[in-house]
Amino acid sequence: MVRLAITDFNSQEESEHFYLNDRFELSKRLFTYNKFKKREVYVPKNSIYEYYSLNLLSKKYLANNEFLIYIADEEYVLLFNHKTIYSAKINPSFITDDMIKSILMTKHITMLSSGGEIKKINYIVESKFRAGIEVLLQENIKNDKKEVVCFKLGEVAELCENLNELDSSKTFYTKLSILVFLFFIIFYGLFFGLIDLKKDYLTHPSLDPLKQELRFENDFIKRQDKALSTAQKEYDKLISCITYKEELK
Repeated sequence: MVRLAITDFNSQEESEHFYLNDRFELSKRLFTYNKFKKREVYVPKNSIYEYYSLNLLSKKYLANNEFLIYIADEEYVLLFNHKTIYSAKINPSFITDDMIKSILMTKHITMLSSGGEIKKINYIVESKFRAGIEVLLQENIKNDKKEVVCFKLGEVAELCENLNELDSSKTFYTKLSILVFLFFIIFYGLFFGLIDLKKDYLTHPSLDPLKQELRFENDFIKRQDKALSTAQKEYDKLISCITYKEELK
């Protein structure tokens, strides 16, 4: 299952305070890098979710100076310009009351940030009470003309398809090892593999015997010519003393 997490907490303590259910629960660090900047969060060690960065999702799909509300079963988060500016825990037993409080805070913060007028707020809801929560958002967040300004950004699973999952130290170094191995294979293929390929396919060792045979035939012809020349001289010498040479020929 997919879950979005805040990755711009100021400290580990703040992250654990928001995501751990009690102070005795163990946490694990998840992180990713974006433009050489680390994004990390501390979540329950035994969590079964696949976590993605909420801040990087905002950066991926929204322009600067836009608002994004993210609501999970027990979380309410407001982002502006891809940074977390408000976060609150939602009590499932008092979900309506806690939602209304957070919505009022959202309206107050967005009006201050936008100069008194709310133009548009994007939201992502990942909760079993999604239908009711969306109604609360659209009915309670409107502009001065009573127009709905709260719009759904999309489904979490679809939005996360173009993002990198947050890694633990183990999965990060595993991926890093695979990348190093692949880089070595590519490096070997580009430099040493081409040499082996040239030896196996681009050279012509079969021409060497042909060249040797050609040299042997040329030498043989030269020897034959030399022998013929010698025999011709001996023949000429032999018949030089004969008077009627024409008759012998």
